[in-house]
Amino acid sequence: MVLDPKRQLPEGVETANEAFFDALVRHQIGLLRLSGSVRNEVWRLLDATEADMARQIRRILAGHKGLDSPRAVQRLSVLLSSIRATRAKAWNDINPAWVKNMVEVSKAEPAHTDGLLKTSVPVTLSTILPTPAFLTTIAMTRPFEGRTLRPWASKMRSDDLARIEAAIKIGMVQGESAAAIARRVVGTSAAAGRDGVTQITRNNAAAITRTAVNAISNQARREFYKSNATLFTEELYVATLDARTTRICSSLDGETFEVGVGPIPPLHFNCRSLRVAILNGQVIGNRPARAFTQRQLLREFTAQRGIPLVTNRAALPRGTKGLFDTFARGRMRELTGTIPAKVSYQTWLGRQSAAFQNDVLGPTRGRLFRRGDLDLDRFVNRAGDELSLSELAKNEREAFIAAGLDPEDFL
Repeated sequence: MVLDPKRQLPEGVETANEAFFDALVRHQIGLLRLSGSVRNEVWRLLDATEADMARQIRRILAGHKGLDSPRAVQRLSVLLSSIRATRAKAWNDINPAWVKNMVEVSKAEPAHTDGLLKTSVPVTLSTILPTPAFLTTIAMTRPFEGRTLRPWASKMRSDDLARIEAAIKIGMVQGESAAAIARRVVGTSAAAGRDGVTQITRNNAAAITRTAVNAISNQARREFYKSNATLFTEELYVATLDARTTRICSSLDGETFEVGVGPIPPLHFNCRSLRVAILNGQVIGNRPARAFTQRQLLREFTAQRGIPLVTNRAALPRGTKGLFDTFARGRMRELTGTIPAKVSYQTWLGRQSAAFQNDVLGPTRGRLFRRGDLDLDRFVNRAGDELSLSELAKNEREAFIAAGLDPEDFL
């Protein structure tokens, strides 16, 4: 292996800072998937009410003729009361589900970060974890995008009902049939309900969930960093997790801040950025080496000085223990390293295994990515939403063909 003077380690050997960086980026991908599972839970609760709402609309508004008569107004009042009661069943379950999941994220994040840290460094560390009670408070009282969790849930509930009521009134004023009004509200089965006004609520629920998970995990992680500030020199802003990063995040990507100071993601809805703490090599180098690290250091030290290999420091020849301690402190600072070089998510993902790429992108997208036929930003639309394989095949036929795939198989 060739030694890079800037790295002070052989090519291909990760420093502790690089290992910690990689581990947190991988973990962030896991958090985005967690937000997807919470989103799906919310969607299931919403979806469970929609067939019932459609039946109510068709039954109560059957044969209606506009909204000009007292009878029509009375029917509308009965319908809206029924719709509110039905939809409330979903929202009454969504609110505690959101709270439960976000509290779990807040409590788990410092412990998980602690585990990633301790497996990345070459020394044994004694760290401090924020208390569960304090972490619960973070989930419940720290605002993101201007509101805390419960007010966001309350706003989504009121906006959802307002959209449904407005859609019903518009349909009645325009003289639509009860069936047409039902489709206006909950969409058509052919489009899986995506063409109704309730799809707006699903989209908003996804955005709020993803933003909340990122906000609460970043805030809980920040408290861990602050509680163990002596171990770190600063924090690195990493805005490389979205193929179409916003200008505000891209302007901060690679910037460093004091521990616990400066902008903390999310800085906008659907923000996927995070902050990674940079390990302090001077401090790390003065901590006791982990057993396997000490064995590695002893092998290097004895080989350099041409003395017999020993398995522990106490067995070193007289007069060499102090020399070994000085060597070990310097070597552990090298093993800790400095700030990882700025790297895009595409470059980072390109260094990962094919299995990991397939897990993140899916087998077909992973194959296209590895061939270099498509950059990551081609996998999403302008809003940053992932394109389906059929949409991708339609837009990128030549890339599919070059990768040995028939676009028609996906259309």
